[in-house]
Order: sequence, then C-alpha cells, then structure tokens
Amino acid sequence: MVIAEAAMAIPALLLVALALAWGVSLGTTSLALADAARQAARDLARGVDDASALAAAQQSVAGSRLEVTWEDGSPAVTASASVSPPGPVLSGLVITLHQRVAVPRE
Repeated sequence: MVIAEAAMAIPALLLVALALAWGVSLGTTSLALADAARQAARDLARGVDDASALAAAQQSVAGSRLEVTWEDGSPAVTASASVSPPGPVLSGLVITLHQRVAVPRE
C-alpha cells in the first residue's frame, strides 16, 4: 500500500517543484525587466539616443522587447518578455510579463 501512495506522491511533488521553480523564474524576470526599463528610461531622460539606450538595456534581459513612448517630453519605457514553464508538462502555457517606467526629462 505504501508503494502505491509513494508512486502517486512523487509525481505530484515534482509538479509542485516545477511550479515553484517557474514562480521564481517569473519573479526574477520581472525584476530584471524593471531594471532594464528603468535604466533605459534614465538614459533617455539624460539625452542618450534611443538606439544606444535600448541596446544597453536589452542586453540585461535576453529575449526582451523594449518600447519607448514620449509623454510630454519625458520618456516612458515598456519592457516585456515571455516566460515558459520549465519542463514539458506545461509546455503550452506562456506568460508575458510587462514593466513600464516613466522618468521626467532632466
């Protein structure tokens, strides 16, 4: 009886471990996106050209997309990235994270 229960519990524990690892991945990616967007917005507010500011920020998060909009002369940078779960179990599920930072022009 114990063997059958263990056979049921081990896959469930592996799924929980994968879900926790994905949660950590989502959190770290979100923080990295916020840092990249903040850095790009600061650079743009200081007068750095768009291409240089976005290229420098995009290197910190692989596969991210950065967009710049200007609102009343101040830059607003939106960073986004798609995060897939680890392992093949939930391979069809993808979450897209977005971070937006606006900085007044210096």
